[in-house]
Amino acid sequence: MAEKRDYYEVLGLKKGASEDEIKKAFRKKAMQYHPDKNPGDKAAEDKFKEVNEAYGILADADKKDKYDRFGFAGVDPSAGFGSQGQGFNRGQSQGGYQYQSYGNFNGADFDMFKEFSGSDFQDIFGSMFGGGSFGGAQRANAPRKGQDLQTSITVSFEEAAFGTKKQLRINGKTIAVTIPEGVDHGSKISLKGQGQPGINGGANGDLIIEVHVRPHNKFTRKGADLYTDVPITFIQAALGTNIIVPTLKEKVSYTVPAGTQPNTMFRLKGKGLKALKNKKQGDLYVKVLVEIPKHLTPEQTNLLKQFEQTLQ
Repeated sequence: MAEKRDYYEVLGLKKGASEDEIKKAFRKKAMQYHPDKNPGDKAAEDKFKEVNEAYGILADADKKDKYDRFGFAGVDPSAGFGSQGQGFNRGQSQGGYQYQSYGNFNGADFDMFKEFSGSDFQDIFGSMFGGGSFGGAQRANAPRKGQDLQTSITVSFEEAAFGTKKQLRINGKTIAVTIPEGVDHGSKISLKGQGQPGINGGANGDLIIEVHVRPHNKFTRKGADLYTDVPITFIQAALGTNIIVPTLKEKVSYTVPAGTQPNTMFRLKGKGLKALKNKKQGDLYVKVLVEIPKHLTPEQTNLLKQFEQTLQ
């Protein structure tokens, strides 16, 4: 017969562990070795019994104190560890939940189960066994959400800026999709309940749509702000001028001040996009590109030389 292991060692703890540490360690070990998770594994079943026994002692303040001082000799075998204890039979109920036993558990098992209320016990095993019963048939019939579906949709720059409505064909079904104003490339739209059907009455999955935005030939964007370039002559840059700036909605006039340097950037407030999340209106940033003439007549060349001399 195998030698009984130290109860702290069984739960992976050091002597003097706190109540919370003991409970946390028990939950971890109980889920690891529970027979429903290890069907037919006799070694796991023995480990599960051993974990129950250790917890039954260490979770009881009086028994823990005696065990800490005197070891196994300090724990009364007839009170907690005799062979008479039977544990719970399959289907017995305690606190509104059903429990099962695998073989004859000792009396420590009963102490372990009494420690938890129904909700505590469900917290430990709920995610693994699907609720208050360990029965495999009940778990198999539990409602489950259907799988999510993923697809993509491509829209124009303007459609992304101002929003639009599209239709998608998914699994032989036509689905209407609203593209919100200000959506960006790579944004995802979730349509609740448009995925795969649920199982055993569970909710349908969702449809996740990734939006692809086609680039624009004049504008680029960073968040809700737009960026564009406007060419002017070097005479206009030197003397100043009024220029027409395109936006996504209209054309607006802007006065370029005299002496504007190449690549100067100015801002048209509120002429960008509406932000997707906070609906704040972005700005339009315009970079001035000063064009230098490539071909000059002799007369133009002479005039420029005369102008250069006046600058010296």
